Amino acid sequence: MALDMVILPEQKTIVVNPESLFVYLSPAIREDYGLDGADYRTASYVDLPPIRQIAPSCVAEDNECLTTLKMQQYISLQNHQGEIQLFLKQKTPIVDPTSNVGVGVRVDFFPIYSLGHFKPYINSHIVQYAPDASEVSIRQKIELTMIEELILFLLIMYVKPKVVTLHLNAILHKDIAVSTVRNTIHQQLLRKFGAVNVEELIDKAIFCGYDTILPRIMSEQFSIWIS
Repeated sequence: MALDMVILPEQKTIVVNPESLFVYLSPAIREDYGLDGADYRTASYVDLPPIRQIAPSCVAEDNECLTTLKMQQYISLQNHQGEIQLFLKQKTPIVDPTSNVGVGVRVDFFPIYSLGHFKPYINSHIVQYAPDASEVSIRQKIELTMIEELILFLLIMYVKPKVVTLHLNAILHKDIAVSTVRNTIHQQLLRKFGAVNVEELIDKAIFCGYDTILPRIMSEQFSIWIS
């Protein structure tokens, strides 16, 4: 009840105990999913439809947060009643000051309306190119497969090839090798964008507007750890 007094009406916040069971859900979440005070305290991530699919990874994130006692941030996509929504998900450990032990995790969801709005946070060294055509017409000349779109999206998030591979395998439910991802980057994406290295590839992709476009393959939920 005390949290309800300080949480904004539209704010999406969850507090979980060390077992990742809900201790608090903000009014916005309770209203969306019909979880009243008597119900949600026996609920967990699997009871929230938008994140049910990634419930195991949400629990793993909580465990990491409680183990390290450090705030974590993720880019998280949710399928909410058929509408794809993008969020910055922030997990903050709740620490008992007397024992310095983590006793829970606060999870806040902040909407991201385009990756372009998120650009200053994730990309501080964009090279400015002199455009010779609109970004839309440039994109129309570059034909990417769905896998290439996904790899490019992850590279724009400054995810390393090894971690790109982990995300690909989780999203696609396949066993893709790191060498396959590196070959796709260096033999296909660099050539298609006329870039000499990954840094230039990222800069050109952002200039073409690929930082504001979600890959076609991301029609379900996912989370990417960014800090």
